Amino acid sequence: MLMFSLISSSSNAWQRAAQLFITIASILTIGQLIALVPVMTELEVAGVFKAAAVVWFFARLAALILFYFFAGYVIEAIPNSGGALSFAKGIAEPLTALLILITVQTLFWELLAPFVDSLGRTIYHSSAIILIVSVSIWFVFRAYSHATYLIDTIAKLVKMLSRLLPQQNPACQQCGADITANTHFCNACGHKTQSSNTCPACEAKVSVDQQYCQNCGSKLGSTIVSDS
Repeated sequence: MLMFSLISSSSNAWQRAAQLFITIASILTIGQLIALVPVMTELEVAGVFKAAAVVWFFARLAALILFYFFAGYVIEAIPNSGGALSFAKGIAEPLTALLILITVQTLFWELLAPFVDSLGRTIYHSSAIILIVSVSIWFVFRAYSHATYLIDTIAKLVKMLSRLLPQQNPACQQCGADITANTHFCNACGHKTQSSNTCPACEAKVSVDQQYCQNCGSKLGSTIVSDS
């Protein structure tokens, strides 16, 4: 019952995120189309801004506000099931804050730039840099604390790929020629490549960790290495 509730909650979060994404795309598209209307490039607001620039400013501001809620639903929908997903969920919040902060300071600078002097410019940009660096430190801390999830995922991928890749044949210690893993003699120089353990009673091949011979049942206190 709890699992069904979690799945349903995640599904609803993805649905709301998709709705907000479509809404954001619609607002930006309509704002850009309105800004392209010829009369909008001729009209001025407060004798400083073109009407097209004002429309495009508010379109981006509205999209940015909706993006905040969009990111919240996406973070909620990401399952905390370990691996790369848990890493993504861990860094999603500071990453969202960083993206919003960078966009906001750029957006509002377009509005304030005509009205501030050099001192105001210095104060504004200095404050923006301090905030961006602070959020960046938060992001790095989150990435560090959740890095184990990503490392585990990478390790599993490497292990899976190693199984898919063809194994390289060993080389003969005498001449360096490639030989198969289970061969006893090099096919290039005849050098013996491996020895086989044998039962002292019946000379059947046995493994090193065996306690009894599978052929005659003798106890294998110690096996004899045969060079044949």
